[in-house]
Amino acid sequence: MAGSTVERDITPRYTELLDSQKLYNDNKLIRSKLEQLKLEEGVFTGGTNTTEEESEQQQDEERPYEEDLDDKLDLNLQKKLQKEYEESKKFNSQQPLTPPENFAPIIRTIYRSSFPQPNNFTFLKKLKLKSVLCLIPEEYPQLHQDFLKHENIKLFQLGMSGNKEPFVKISSDLITEAVKIVLNPENQPILIHCNRGKHRTGCLVGVLRRLQKWSLAIIFDEYRKFAAPKERPMDQQFIELYDEKAIIRYAEENNLLPLKWD
Repeated sequence: MAGSTVERDITPRYTELLDSQKLYNDNKLIRSKLEQLKLEEGVFTGGTNTTEEESEQQQDEERPYEEDLDDKLDLNLQKKLQKEYEESKKFNSQQPLTPPENFAPIIRTIYRSSFPQPNNFTFLKKLKLKSVLCLIPEEYPQLHQDFLKHENIKLFQLGMSGNKEPFVKISSDLITEAVKIVLNPENQPILIHCNRGKHRTGCLVGVLRRLQKWSLAIIFDEYRKFAAPKERPMDQQFIELYDEKAIIRYAEENNLLPLKWD
């Protein structure tokens, strides 16, 4: 009809993101094959066609996928940080207010962050937390357990693996249980964290945003802000396809919706 306008849904779909990731992987495979052909040609001709830069690139590609480092808690680092924290307390009882990495309020008294370190304890006290929800499977460090016990903070731990191609996926059931914990007013103020505060925490926050009726475009924009530069298409796929019926029914039965900002 003349003069009419047609609204288009410009919300990014996870299929588009997966197509983009596949193209990236295909290009990477082609480059790897070309490098192998150059290397074989050098062997057959007795030459050395691989430059130092190309050799370093090949070594980088053979190293374990770096995103695994984001998911796994470094227990040796935790021991080192605990020792440094205990030493610093001997000389300085007044610790600075240092928030954990990726710290931010989500809504009201619900917060997100990376794994809190000992130098964040003074800051966490200011939040007057009732609960901490940890999304990693590794054992919670004893120093952290002692801190939570001293501050009368309840620890919930739902250990889950982060989304990784092709077979490792976040459990929808665990995310549902996590949302129930977070929405319960008796557990608030509450801090949600995984290891880096990017992927597992980002998926949980994305589900909370869906309960707030945010558009997928805005949800993904927030996710990428915290996950950059290691955004995962599978995380965004999870957020989009998560079946929210059970959690909406639970929230309505307990008068937890709509989520209020104040």
